[in-house]
This record gives sequence, structure tokens and C-alpha cells, in this order.
Amino acid sequence: MKIDRVQIKNFKSLRDIDITLSNLTLITGVNSSGKSTFIQALLLLKQNEDKFYTLNRRALSINDEYIKLGKKQDILYEEAYKEDIEIALYNEEGSTKVIFNNEDLKINLEIDNNKIHNFNLFDDRFQYIMTDRAIPSISYPLSDEDIDRNLIGFRGEYTAHYLAKNGLEELTIEKLRHEHSISNQLLENVSLWLGDISNGIDISAEIYQNLEVKLTYSYKYGEKETNKYTPINVGFGVTYVLPIIVAILKAKPNDLIIIENPESHLHPKGQSKIAELCALASKNEVQIIIETHSDHVFNGIRVATKKLNLKPEQSQICYFKKDDNELETKIDFFNIDKEGKINENWSKGFFDEYRNQLDELLW
Repeated sequence: MKIDRVQIKNFKSLRDIDITLSNLTLITGVNSSGKSTFIQALLLLKQNEDKFYTLNRRALSINDEYIKLGKKQDILYEEAYKEDIEIALYNEEGSTKVIFNNEDLKINLEIDNNKIHNFNLFDDRFQYIMTDRAIPSISYPLSDEDIDRNLIGFRGEYTAHYLAKNGLEELTIEKLRHEHSISNQLLENVSLWLGDISNGIDISAEIYQNLEVKLTYSYKYGEKETNKYTPINVGFGVTYVLPIIVAILKAKPNDLIIIENPESHLHPKGQSKIAELCALASKNEVQIIIETHSDHVFNGIRVATKKLNLKPEQSQICYFKKDDNELETKIDFFNIDKEGKINENWSKGFFDEYRNQLDELLW
């Protein structure tokens, strides 16, 4: 089941927030406003899920597989006084609240008519793609364990292995098929969506001696086709965005995908195309959370909403901010209507820099 709502108390700058999640939730705001902290709260639950099934109260792990956050005082809201950290998830079947004791970070659970695995965060339907992704390389590592669980790694480091093993598999969500594809096969559709960012590109992946994966790109111009190039000889942004495209195209309805900064190393047109793909997946019931600073991603979602008929209730914009001289994160919420418009009054700092700079040029 999707997560409909998240409440967080006393975690870093999140003194007390309550966010309704939609199919597509855009997290934005100025630097150090609490955006990454919100994602870290979800990853903290994922990182500690194995501890939720024991009757013995166990200590929270804050430096492990998903995230490394330092010491206890680093994750407590600075002005909290003997108050516990609380993270609560809600959906139509009930709620789960995880409480981390202020003194020893021991874990308590409060479950209301629900089970942990009723949330898509707590199974293999969850994929996290972090900002620091795998860079262009001559070869990439193998991980049968991750691939068998339908995962490609936090950094997308097993994307090449996934394509080598599953490239001929058909998309689960047929409506994610690229308009120019002749089949539902994953590899063909990855190439075509990637081709909207780097025109004419074709991708291949092959396991080499069961030790590593060779990922190559070639280009087609009319009837001509280039040699195959390793990622280090192709634009950086192509490889950097590849895990995002694969994560979305391999998704199933009700999967949860968290993507940090999809715009990294991409031309504005490429940023807009990734936004379009995210919107298309969300329209078809994939739950996606995007952290971004890009107005091209933001406007791409608005345009896709109008063109693809993404329903207003299927998206949510969350603008994280801190008032002057305040430690506490505040959030303004915006909705995109069926015409792609934002009808609420825009907050100061909410994708307004283009207009601010234009005013400087005009006046």
C-alpha cells in the first residue's frame, strides 16, 4: 500500500510536520531547509525495519546501510527537551508510529490496525536513487542479491547488471512504453527514453566472465550507426540519469521510488523529459517522491499534468522553508490543477528566481 501521510516530530529541523503524500510528491526549498531531512526520516525507518519485529526494545541504528547521520545529538531537534523522535506513517488501512526514545534511542512501535509490510517502504517495492550516483566507468559491478530483489542499488551501481539480465523482459506498466518503441521490452524503451535526452542513443549491457558488466552506447543517425562507446566517452549526464529511467520503467503499480536531484548534469530539455516520465508513472499508480531545485523539473511536471491528464489529486508540491532566525522547518503546500497552473499565492523563494532576475534585466 502507498503511504498517504507522514508525521515527523523532533527529528533534526523537523520539529513537527505533517505531509500528505500523493502519487507524485515534489519536495523543494532553499538549501538547509529540511528537504533531505524528510527523506532521511523515511530512510531511517527502512534502515531499522528488521528491529520492528522483535519483542525486545532495540537501539536505533543511525549509521548503517541507507544513511549515516553521526551521533544522537545530531538527529535530535536542537530545542527538544526530553521529547522523543516520532515518525508516523498512515494509509487507508491504518497507521504505524515509530518512537525513538530521547535518552537511549530505543525503539517503540504503536500500530493501529495495520502491519509494517502494508507500506511500500518496507519491502522490495521500494527503490531509493540518491544524489551521488554511479559515474561513467569502463565496467560496473554485479549483485545477484540486489537484482533478484528487483533493485539497482542506491547509487544505481547495479543498473548495468539489471539491464544485462532483464533487458528483454517486458514492462509491467505498458503505458510507460515510449511512443516510438516497437515492443514492450525494457532495454528498447530505456534506449528510447534516454534518446529523448541524447538524440539517437542506443544502449547495451553484457556480463563479462561473471565478474563485471560492460555498458556501452552507440548512436544512430539515419541509416548510419557509430561504434560502441564506453560511458567515459559519452556525456556524463547520460550515465548519471540512466538509473532513474530504469528505476521508473521497471516499476510496478504501488511501488515507491525516492529520487534525489534528477536534474543533475542534465540539459533543461532532459530535465523536463525526466519530469514527464515521472508524471506518466505516477498517473499509472507508481508513488514517486522527488527532491529537486530545478524549475525545469517543476515546470515539466506542470506541462505533463496538462498534457497527460494527471489528476490534481495525484500530485503534491511541498515547499520547505525556515523563517528568519528560526531553527524549525515550515512547509507550504501547492497543488497543480488540470491546466498545469498553481492557483495559490506563491511563497517567497518558491521557484521565483527566474522572475527576480528578469526584473533586474528589465528595470
